Amino acid sequence: MEYSDILLASMLGSCRLTYEGKALDSKNVRSKRIWTLLAYLITNRHRAVTQNELIELLYPNDKSEAPLSALKTLVHRTRSALNKLEFADGKLLIQQSLGGYRWNRDLPLEVDVESFETIANEASKLSGDQDVQLQTRLRAIDLYKGDFLADFLEEAWIIPVTSYYRYLFMDTVILALEGLMERNRYSDLIGVAQKAIGINPYEERLYYYLVSALIHTNQIPAAKTQYENMTKLFYSEFGVTPSKELQSLYKKLTNANNGIEKDLNIITTQMQDDVDKRGAYYCEYEFFKDIYKLVIRTVVRDEKPVHICLLSINPKEANALPPK
Repeated sequence: MEYSDILLASMLGSCRLTYEGKALDSKNVRSKRIWTLLAYLITNRHRAVTQNELIELLYPNDKSEAPLSALKTLVHRTRSALNKLEFADGKLLIQQSLGGYRWNRDLPLEVDVESFETIANEASKLSGDQDVQLQTRLRAIDLYKGDFLADFLEEAWIIPVTSYYRYLFMDTVILALEGLMERNRYSDLIGVAQKAIGINPYEERLYYYLVSALIHTNQIPAAKTQYENMTKLFYSEFGVTPSKELQSLYKKLTNANNGIEKDLNIITTQMQDDVDKRGAYYCEYEFFKDIYKLVIRTVVRDEKPVHICLLSINPKEANALPPK
């Protein structure tokens, strides 16, 4: 196995430092403060970070004199942990500077989140060759293993950084899915969409592309499962139903699921499955319209009255009702 003489810092997903086959991760360094200090210094390595800034970051609720001593101890522990990589002396990596500390920018360091950003932005500039542009976007997506420092999302400084990279990732994914759909690369599309949903399950467009690709590859049960899971998730979390585009896609899905069956016994068995169920029957609006058309045709022939009723539940106060 060949190794690089560059220190590798992974910040997409969990935080990890790697050099020549040796690694620092949450398994061998369990201190959250050590990882916060490392991540913050690496992210802000273009400048010196003052002691007060680090104290506010690492000991926000401690207003005594103790945090300064605690910070010095933490820096010492962090340098000792870095020594285990045998890349460079910990004191050389984390330098004291201007009443604070800084990461040594003179030593070679590759950060995955910055590589992702560079490749994603490079793809947006490749307007000439769309195939090369698509492959470049797929390279960027492959680098995105998870949100920026996903294990530290409760820390305030991480939130805007995470939002920026999440937006760049989703923009890259949607454009890549469009390109894959245009080229009928459904297997690749399914992989990209599933990965993106694992990172951001609340983006409806991802489900549209995923369900479409599953239908095109004749994976009807999987497409139906994805659609139903999405519907339950969105309704339980936000109290909303799928968009018209997805409802239209669901209609295609139900049509595809109702293939021609010539065995009457099988048809009867399938029809009998839900007969014994009681209570209200819930269905998608597109499917409800088909039921409505069927009922109308029946009552016209039989000359029987039929009524449609809409029940709306409104709260007494301005606050919206919870979905349940």
